[in-house]
Amino acid sequence: MKHRKQQSLRLVLILAVFTALAAVCGCKKAEEGQKTASSGAPSSPADTEKLPEDSKAEASESRSSGTETKTAEAGNPAGGREITDMAGRTVILPDSVETIFPTDPTAGIYLYTLVPDKMLGWNYSLNEIEKSIIPEAWHDLPNFGMGDAINYEAVIAAGPSAVLMVDVIQDSTIEAADRLYESLGIPVVMVDNSLEATPEAYRLMGEWFGAPEEAEQLAAYAERTFTEVDAMEVSEERRVRMYYGNGQDALETPPAGSTRAQFIDRAGAVNVAELELGDGAMAQISLEQLLAWDPDVIVVNGEPKSSISGRQTADRILNDPDFSSLKAVRNGQVYGTPNAPFSWVDRPPGPNRLIGIRWLSGLVYPDALGFDVDKEVCEFFRLFYHVELTEEQLAALYGGTIGQES
Repeated sequence: MKHRKQQSLRLVLILAVFTALAAVCGCKKAEEGQKTASSGAPSSPADTEKLPEDSKAEASESRSSGTETKTAEAGNPAGGREITDMAGRTVILPDSVETIFPTDPTAGIYLYTLVPDKMLGWNYSLNEIEKSIIPEAWHDLPNFGMGDAINYEAVIAAGPSAVLMVDVIQDSTIEAADRLYESLGIPVVMVDNSLEATPEAYRLMGEWFGAPEEAEQLAAYAERTFTEVDAMEVSEERRVRMYYGNGQDALETPPAGSTRAQFIDRAGAVNVAELELGDGAMAQISLEQLLAWDPDVIVVNGEPKSSISGRQTADRILNDPDFSSLKAVRNGQVYGTPNAPFSWVDRPPGPNRLIGIRWLSGLVYPDALGFDVDKEVCEFFRLFYHVELTEEQLAALYGGTIGQES
């Protein structure tokens, strides 16, 4: 009877974690038939009563200057070290971090770029475009799912040293991280996903995960990117008014001032989507609204879940009579974002955006650049994605054809 009661309490707690994470991250359920992390293991948290009793650890809570912090003592391993994550939370990590579980695709990209050999797995099965760039050794890592479809039973069974959560730092995400630690008994560290925080994020993760030299290279590249893009001399009169469209109809967009729109500001353009931020990261607009904004340049991302590339979406807009009155369409200034191995500007909003702002600034201000875009793309892929691009691959990246059969 006592055992059943403990199981019931465990189930309630784990379900609460899943609900919080799904609400915070806005993740959607993994598609049916998605490969799971272990044979026969569920891809959803429905079977959480099987979690081992020792997977839950106690967390101590304190408040300082009105900000909640937690000490995650996951098993309090002998010789463990205390770190402070980017949310100001105190976390106890093992002296040596061997494997790390990413809770979302952005965290997965951070781990792949910095410590690929310490990745516990992905959050989804890589598609052919991603596999065309990412070395084969990482193609078949386990897929643990994302959002409310994460197979936490398989995560615990795999025994990671730590969990990495990358998101906007706010009360709701901090609470989600604390609940996740309380349910798993594994240290959970938080990283700020804002573009400006990228150098600091890499340096901190380098310390936490035992890769300080590699982290410094990536952080330095990020800082140099910001410096060189900021050095462009573009007068206010010349600043390009830009619209970024996401999704199958390209009518989903990040409001000006939002985290998801930071790449537009960083590239020196003006985001025409002057909208209230609201609760979500993106806003759905109408075609009439886009026509009223009449941007100078349109950049579209397509819909990866439907295998619709940015290039395909751009071609459709350029040939659709409904869009023909737009200045950007009349001038042929509609562009699809390169999307290999991940979108260069968004989805997910991670370090992949660094090369996106170089590409975008070169697109709209080619005569103001103090750097060679092609050279920087190749350097970025070498440092971050661990590949040496050929000239043919570079051309295919820009054309949106890499990973496709000829």
